[in-house]
Amino acid sequence: MKFPSLHHRSSERISQYILYALIALTALLFVLFWTVGYDRPFADDPNFVEPLFTNVLLVFMFLLLVTAVAVATWAVCESLKKRGRGERMINNIPVKLISYSVTGLTCLLLALTFLFGSSSSVTINGTAFTDSFWLKASDMFVNTSLGMILIALGAVVFGLTRYYRKSN
Repeated sequence: MKFPSLHHRSSERISQYILYALIALTALLFVLFWTVGYDRPFADDPNFVEPLFTNVLLVFMFLLLVTAVAVATWAVCESLKKRGRGERMINNIPVKLISYSVTGLTCLLLALTFLFGSSSSVTINGTAFTDSFWLKASDMFVNTSLGMILIALGAVVFGLTRYYRKSN
């Protein structure tokens, strides 16, 4: 199998290749997780199962998280280096305002969802999990993700109504 050369490809095409590879790898790992060795008994308590690919899946998710943070940090640094700190408008688009607004809104959502997150205990495998910080942190990530999805949907709907708004 011959892999395509990436030197003459656009960044959009390269990101598509990466997306397809991540989707395929994720799907493969989850299929393996649910189908291979799923009924293995847990060593400490045979009433629970310990799937064979649990550690592989956890390491994969951790690597995805670390890679995403590293790429995001690199992208911000490169963007600041190329654009500089002074350029506010590019092609009549207020890029600086948009960048700061997205960053500020994300930080605000993270802070608010952490503050208002639930810290009530959760029963997991018959054991109560009562660590208030981690309960609030998990609530924060779930609720912030849902909030950002709703904001994105609102932006899409607003964009779709552009032609209707232009004609009026």
